[in-house]
Amino acid sequence: MGLPVTVTYTDINRPDWIAVIKEDPETDFRLEITLETYDRIRFVTSNIEGLLIDLPKAITDTGLSVSDVQAIIAFMRFTAPKLTLIVDGTGVDVYEIILPPGLSVIDVRKATGESVPFFFNMARNSVVFMVAFSSVETIELLVASITNVLNRAIQTITTVMITASVLQKIFGELSTILREVRERT
Repeated sequence: MGLPVTVTYTDINRPDWIAVIKEDPETDFRLEITLETYDRIRFVTSNIEGLLIDLPKAITDTGLSVSDVQAIIAFMRFTAPKLTLIVDGTGVDVYEIILPPGLSVIDVRKATGESVPFFFNMARNSVVFMVAFSSVETIELLVASITNVLNRAIQTITTVMITASVLQKIFGELSTILREVRERT
């Protein structure tokens, strides 16, 4: 696999899966997308105030082989605990990123751990967040992949079963104690 791979888009070659709100409508925008690893993507923007991007289509459009694209998307859907976005822009930018099917975001934060307000758009399976730039920002999208959701469900079921078992034992002992007290009185 040939990672990292970079693709650059402008007004001239903008695909239909990217929507841009420009800072200056009279000037061309520039978006450079670099897929660094399976779960690490860099966005370098110029003259962009708002960006809507379809992540599966962006990965497909990198020129990687079909099997590589499927491997990356499968990794995101089933294995990755988070997606790391390195965003480089100016001012305040709003991002909306459409995720692969079966993937949702449970939290967005900076690499420092600071929480970033976000909205999950269920209709589009996308996450919307805003970045105010003072330098290049690293944003972590904590994802609820299928494996993570199943693991959490199993943990919850196990916790409920253990709690029920402990409570059953406690009630059984209380019942025994009450029976002994009645017999003695």
